[in-house]
Amino acid sequence: MGQEPRELTPNASAAHLFGAELRRWRERQGLSLARLCECFERAGRRVDVGYLARVERGERLPEDRQFAETADALGTTDGLFGRLWDFADAERRDARREAKREREALLELAAGTFAPVLAGDVVFVPYVTGTGTVAYVRVTRRVFLATGGMTPVALAAGVFDPDDLDRLARALERPQASDTRVAAYFGKALELHKTHDFVLDPAPRVGSVVQQIGVLDRFARDARGSVRRALRSVQAEYAEYAGWLHQELGNSRTSVLWTEKASALAQEGGSYQIVTFTMIRRSSIAFWNGQHAEAADLAATAQDGPWPLPPGLASLAAQYEAEAHAALGNASACEARLDRAVDLLGTRDAAGDDQIYWARTHNYDHYRGQRAACLVDLGQAVQAIALLEPLLTTTTANRRGVGGYGHGAGMALLGLAYAQTGQIDAAVHFGSQSLNSTLTTPHRRIIDRLEQALTEWATEESVRQFRRRLDEKRHAYEYGKRV
Repeated sequence: MGQEPRELTPNASAAHLFGAELRRWRERQGLSLARLCECFERAGRRVDVGYLARVERGERLPEDRQFAETADALGTTDGLFGRLWDFADAERRDARREAKREREALLELAAGTFAPVLAGDVVFVPYVTGTGTVAYVRVTRRVFLATGGMTPVALAAGVFDPDDLDRLARALERPQASDTRVAAYFGKALELHKTHDFVLDPAPRVGSVVQQIGVLDRFARDARGSVRRALRSVQAEYAEYAGWLHQELGNSRTSVLWTEKASALAQEGGSYQIVTFTMIRRSSIAFWNGQHAEAADLAATAQDGPWPLPPGLASLAAQYEAEAHAALGNASACEARLDRAVDLLGTRDAAGDDQIYWARTHNYDHYRGQRAACLVDLGQAVQAIALLEPLLTTTTANRRGVGGYGHGAGMALLGLAYAQTGQIDAAVHFGSQSLNSTLTTPHRRIIDRLEQALTEWATEESVRQFRRRLDEKRHAYEYGKRV
């Protein structure tokens, strides 16, 4: 038996009246929601069943009058829906003006704090619009917590719309009703996190990411089939990212635990690209822990898995294997892996098979940065400088950094290359520039090597000033971790 249609409340608002009259007219015409959607599409306006159902329940009023005009054109309504839409739109515009006044009051209340304002079960969260002005978005406390506070940023960036928020709110009420669109929402939110890598401090983002892993777990436990697999796959990506953030913060053990959890979740979700990527991530963790042979083995194993790898993911694995071989002093193995990596990168876009964010988005600058890091480890500093300096110091330099390094770590690497050539002024200059960035794990490891390389010139005033500033930076970092 079909589900009984929900009782409507036409007196609740003009939008509810519009929806109730639309349903009444549809039922009198003997049309299902799906058939009415087909009628709209033949008339040149595409709507889906879910959207139409929400219009009928008064949950949405179409943004433009054309919807009403199309409905009038489909039957003998004598312009009824146009008039009802005008009435509802006037009410909506009044509500929006009131909301604007409310936002202005909230802005005045929160002036100077740029912080969320809690009002009962509603959270007003500030965000910066595309024009540089500050606005507030209104979400429920539950949605705000579920998204880790990413909702307003995602809205401002245009990565999802209010319909996604409504869908998430309904899923939070009934997790068993989740669908693949909920998984896609969290996937887009995670990509927004990743676009800020190497730009924002990782520490404040850990809590948000872990919170969203918990929300996804609640959804996935109640889901079945393809929906469960989609949710577990996204949860695996979040777990991998939590491992990345902990690695950047120097928490190696926690990083490994999250990465292993990501691998298990990815297997449950049937996402073997994520399984492979977690192995690449474990290679990176081993590398920065000084376990270079293990790093090389893990990266090689990632390339020799039982399933075919898309070229972007295989290129990343080859680059990390090359870096490990360089740290071991094996120049021929390093060069062979770099050659393979650049060949694979050249075929990635045409193949279009890569699903992992970093496999899709890394480019030739990333490759050049990884090659430069290898050259530094192999003692070929002049060639490394020729690659690094344009990537880091030109007006078009990527502030996200080079290769697998943030901008600060990249500048420290350039300083180390100059120190290896005996150009101390340049080494100190770029080393000092690097201290303007957060001390992530790669940054700290490279800056330690730079300090060691400068030991021969320890009495030089510029080197002494650099070391004093470095000591202050380290002290602030360690104090921040204790706090």
